[in-house]
Amino acid sequence: MALMGWLDGRTARLVGHCPAIATALTAQGATLVADGDCDVLIHVAPPPPVQLAHEQSHAEWRATLDAGLDQRFLLAKDFAAARRAAGKGGTVVFVGAPEQALGADQAAAGGALGNLTKTLGVEWARDGIRVNTVQTEADDATLGNLVAYLASDYAAYVTGAVMGVGLDD
Repeated sequence: MALMGWLDGRTARLVGHCPAIATALTAQGATLVADGDCDVLIHVAPPPPVQLAHEQSHAEWRATLDAGLDQRFLLAKDFAAARRAAGKGGTVVFVGAPEQALGADQAAAGGALGNLTKTLGVEWARDGIRVNTVQTEADDATLGNLVAYLASDYAAYVTGAVMGVGLDD
């Protein structure tokens, strides 16, 4: 028997496209919102095109770091500020391709995101805000259920974790 209603009464903002995550969140009772105040922020980054480092311009390098790290940080920072101002905790989950799967630019962004996740997970824990990252190229029920779990109270003590789903060796 599956547990249901993990996220009853919660609102979740899903930035990026991932039908499996949207399905799992709503199946567990979350209401998806397009913007504004929410309890859970999930950011799904599309992978950039794979490009060899020696063929990449500085502008392309910066664009990947901006999309894979900078924009995520700014989004999470705004979310955390709003949750603090409201006197509430919350959850941030970053989802994206593992750094090993793509080029040097993605490896740099992914490695930095892992360190950012660990740092924010510790720093924001005192405010009741959890931050975790899931590295995967999958878009399936396993991914959706993991993100729903991380957004739930069942994962209340999970923060600063960087984990993989469906990663080939």
